[in-house]
Amino acid sequence: MATNYVGRWDLVQLRCSNFMSCTLAERPALTLLGLSDDFGVRVAGGVRLTIAARDKDLADLAGASRPRVSEYLTELENKHFIERRNRQLIVKRDRVESFLSVSHSQPDGDSS
Repeated sequence: MATNYVGRWDLVQLRCSNFMSCTLAERPALTLLGLSDDFGVRVAGGVRLTIAARDKDLADLAGASRPRVSEYLTELENKHFIERRNRQLIVKRDRVESFLSVSHSQPDGDSS
């Protein structure tokens, strides 16, 4: 089974290395979208990750500290963008994508 994940995991790492124009709040969301693309199974209400997604692992992929990523994951959970069910993570892709599209639709240099 581990052999099946090697190539796809490299794609996730490549995608997550292109965060130069993203805020710290956007990077965990993008990481979750990438993981749900590559390691997700559709379930009622979203996409369940088929791999363990610990805060430390997500922090490494997002290029951030574990405490900061934990804060953003809690915020995403409070806003119902993700759900934790039986130690598994459910990503509500439509809500995450909406959040990301709104944050990137603001013109550059707009501080409001």
